[in-house]
Amino acid sequence: MDAPHDYASPAKRRKPNPPREIGLMRKSSIGNGSASFLGSSSGIHFIRIVYNAFARRSAHLSRLQQTQENLVPGEDDQLLQSPGQDAQTLKNELWAAMELDHRARAVSFDQLVQWTRSYFECWHPMFPYLSGPKFLEVLERISQSGLESVRSTDAILVRSIVSISLMDGRQVDGALRSPVPAKLVFRTVDQAMESLHALFCDPPTISILQAAFGVALFLASLLRLNAASRISGVITRTAYHLGLHRCPARFTCFSPGEAAIRRRLFWSIYCLERYLSQALGIPLSIRDDDIDVCYPGVERHGEGTEDKNLRLLSHLAKFARVRGLVVELRNKSILHSQETSNTATEVNGELAHWWNEVYDDVYPIEDDPDLSPLHRLLLTVFRHESTLSMNRPLLAAEESSPEYKTALQICIESSRSLITALRGYVLPGGKGTVPLVWPSFTWAVWMSCLVLVYAAWEGEFPVLSASRYARTGLSILQNLALRGNTWPQTCIEAIHDLETALSNPPPIPPTPDRLPSPDAVEEKAPEFPADVPDDPRPAPQYNPSVVFGDTSINNFSFAYPFLETGETETGWHDLWTVADGPWLIEENFDQNGSVHL
Repeated sequence: MDAPHDYASPAKRRKPNPPREIGLMRKSSIGNGSASFLGSSSGIHFIRIVYNAFARRSAHLSRLQQTQENLVPGEDDQLLQSPGQDAQTLKNELWAAMELDHRARAVSFDQLVQWTRSYFECWHPMFPYLSGPKFLEVLERISQSGLESVRSTDAILVRSIVSISLMDGRQVDGALRSPVPAKLVFRTVDQAMESLHALFCDPPTISILQAAFGVALFLASLLRLNAASRISGVITRTAYHLGLHRCPARFTCFSPGEAAIRRRLFWSIYCLERYLSQALGIPLSIRDDDIDVCYPGVERHGEGTEDKNLRLLSHLAKFARVRGLVVELRNKSILHSQETSNTATEVNGELAHWWNEVYDDVYPIEDDPDLSPLHRLLLTVFRHESTLSMNRPLLAAEESSPEYKTALQICIESSRSLITALRGYVLPGGKGTVPLVWPSFTWAVWMSCLVLVYAAWEGEFPVLSASRYARTGLSILQNLALRGNTWPQTCIEAIHDLETALSNPPPIPPTPDRLPSPDAVEEKAPEFPADVPDDPRPAPQYNPSVVFGDTSINNFSFAYPFLETGETETGWHDLWTVADGPWLIEENFDQNGSVHL
């Protein structure tokens, strides 16, 4: 007779695994009975490890720990936890008086093209979810008859794209641009979200989906990731209702133009959804085994020709798939995790395969590269972001273990390379050669600085080098803060605190191994301060915090965000290794915020 089946849970049937990160649940401080979840793929566990390490030897950092150890760039719900601030924050004006024109006047077609130019140079190659020629037709109609003459979905698209372009212009040097008519932008986050309410009451259409995606992308560009994620959830379900998860080449009812826009819209939604899921540490909304849409230029269900304009989208879609694999590998529920040494090796292999595919586009041999400097930088940063995401969870292992040591060195190399890559695009004065528009740049710099100062604090990296990279990270974050959101400035303050503690460590009391010499026995015993001494160096001059509605934004100069296509990218070390051993890591926090493994 066959042995009876073991109906125990999968966790009991498997061999016990090392603990796993499970994220953080916070009760609302407003007292409304709500709570917020921040998943482990956001890096929250490692952030706490860093602050715990510093707090053990720095009373100054110990005081700051409770306010900074739970901060993850882009978690905008965390900005709305103060009583009386939630509604007001959403209604704060996003723009300075000098940026908007409140007069009712006609605008020319050329002006509209100028106000949307940055979007089509920077964002459209990444998210080509709409038709450029049709959008130009909409702009021409607005120039002739006003914004009220176009459909509501087209008006939302125009407002989203003009708003994004206006934000981009804050990050680059150049002449002042003319003020934009106020009716062509979203003036508050609340206004952007409210514009979609009526649309979602109607039966779904491609135009509704495009308008909603434009708003989600605008919110993501502001690092209002919770708001963008909520809209993205509706977008994903609407995309399913419209059948966008099925390859349009399989159906004869779609013309080639319709099939192309459906495919481009789907992969745009997919890429943004995967980024938001990783950034906030929430489950994936689109599973790879539920879709069969072909990558741009790789049509399997019919005839198709490669479009060079969609080359970047293909790279980003394939990377989004790898990003999802990393999230699933390192942050899946322990009852359903499939993490083994083989699966970790497979994911690392997928990431290496993706990098080998994009390498020639990042470092082109031709004088006329297919991708702009910004987009080549984006692919470079993505490579190091994923390396950090793969290896950062292993830093919760025992410090003497080979897994910890290997992962730490890999994270150091990727952090240093990431900051070096971004440094070449930021000028000493804070402005840049190209607008650093991608929202994860803030998280990437923040996490890289944390890795390097933590490694130096633990004696695994030179303190002077860590301080130098931290200061470089601060200059990059200053550029990102010009967009007008609070998170880069919040990261600036946190990194400055950590770097100050690193450069001015408290004195170490004598131990029995380091007794004073006999000649010094009569001397007075040294007194050790209870706190870190004040930093004697002059405080760095940061750009003022750009908070929604903060009038300090009037002091900034704004510029035309044109890309220099002939510009070359600064080189960096082409080294990359992967962790050999996968581990599952779990954290549990008590009411005092202590970690129990």
